[in-house]
Amino acid sequence: MKMKKQWWIIIGIIFINILFIGISPVIAVEPPSAILPLEELPAETQEITALREKVEGYIDDYNARMIEMSDWLYYHPESGYFEFESAKYVTAELEKNGFEIEWGVKGLDEEYNTVIGKLFNNRDLPQVFTAKYKGKSEYPVIAFTTEMDALRGDPPFHGCAHNQQPPVAVGAAIAMTKIMDENNLPGSIWVIHLPAEEIPPPDPTAMFKAGYFDEVDFVLQTHGGVNSGVFKRPLAGTGGATLINANIYEFTGKTAHAAGDPWNGRDAGDALRAMWMMIDMLREHSKPQFRFHGAILETAQAPNVINPFVRFDHWVRATPGLNQEELNKKVEQINTVAKAAAMGTFCEVEINHYADYVNGVSTAWANALGWYYTKMYSDEGMTSDELGSLESGWDVGQWASWSIPGLGSERGSWTIAMADVPPTAGHSQEKADLTITPLGHRSLALMAKRQAAVALRLVTQPELLEKINEELAQWREYGIAQGYATEEMFRLKNK
Repeated sequence: MKMKKQWWIIIGIIFINILFIGISPVIAVEPPSAILPLEELPAETQEITALREKVEGYIDDYNARMIEMSDWLYYHPESGYFEFESAKYVTAELEKNGFEIEWGVKGLDEEYNTVIGKLFNNRDLPQVFTAKYKGKSEYPVIAFTTEMDALRGDPPFHGCAHNQQPPVAVGAAIAMTKIMDENNLPGSIWVIHLPAEEIPPPDPTAMFKAGYFDEVDFVLQTHGGVNSGVFKRPLAGTGGATLINANIYEFTGKTAHAAGDPWNGRDAGDALRAMWMMIDMLREHSKPQFRFHGAILETAQAPNVINPFVRFDHWVRATPGLNQEELNKKVEQINTVAKAAAMGTFCEVEINHYADYVNGVSTAWANALGWYYTKMYSDEGMTSDELGSLESGWDVGQWASWSIPGLGSERGSWTIAMADVPPTAGHSQEKADLTITPLGHRSLALMAKRQAAVALRLVTQPELLEKINEELAQWREYGIAQGYATEEMFRLKNK
């Protein structure tokens, strides 16, 4: 009896601590399954199969134009933030097929806008467009996103096959609008240009924060289809917390003759050297999972003058094992170091935070649907149900995938797999050249058919989108519990 009384006292003390002192019990949150068996997907009915076969016919009819589009972009490459002629070329094709075009992005964060304004004269992303086509109803909105920036070089070149993305998105979108109109299907089809994928900062995250994707229900993206090797079935899930916190540091001093009267100058280069030295000191007092990366974007042009200005790009990278709070604290330390370096050299510093590279999340339900059609449209023997790597969200992860489900990854496993493709290095001229070969041309229609088939299932079987969103909510709960995601990362619709 005495023992029972003691236990009740202990339980009472714990309860009082939780209620009044604010100690919260630790509740383990399990992640959803990383794989959904394909047999659990709703079947593709005979009616849907008939519609899909019509969509295939529309894409075959349009294939010659898709090849022209891909080749034109190959021969007219434009690097990130300068895709103006490419965007005009693609939107002209969409307008001919009944899409309404909206340009630019309103409401971008001012720090982000300042950075792209200074570096690229690209405030408000004027080359970004959304092409909209409304069916029987406005929702669901299925968005085909596309990139069209070439790799930087002299001249730029499409070593990441971005010239294939627009024709695939346009071909799939046009085919979907035709089948939706003919059969009075619900929904809207959008084509969205995501700019400068090869150049930081991550623009889709900035666009998402500005509410650009608020009306979108599902995103489909492909990264090019001329890939060698057998595709393995990808896993759903998240890669963890924020990968990179990126800031621009601008040190301003005062110029003077470096030999005649250097005492009248204040060297912004000294401020940067002091900052970099203190960052090196900070490494000793940082967990080994941290990485520090820096690049000087602008500095003095001649050694015989005191350097009045330096622009420095610095990233703090968090590898697995760190959480969001630890990353934020480390960035605060770096900012303090920058201010101290400016004070110690009698310079000034302006700090502009411009990017958070975030590991996104993918769902097993969406992955299963995508994998079903990846297998269907890939060449025989080029897919394997052996489990492969994690796919952490469309657009290579990022904030948007935590709120808006989708399929699409830079790894290429959300496209199609073809036989007899020679291996090429990523970001190489050989990779670019493959896109204008018969293999590259054949891949366009296959990718478009795969994308359109997924979109068709979502507008004809709304329960699929419900299942995907239910699972995504579970991943958000898990991400918050693990410290991989925060509430501020979400923009949830109320429709």
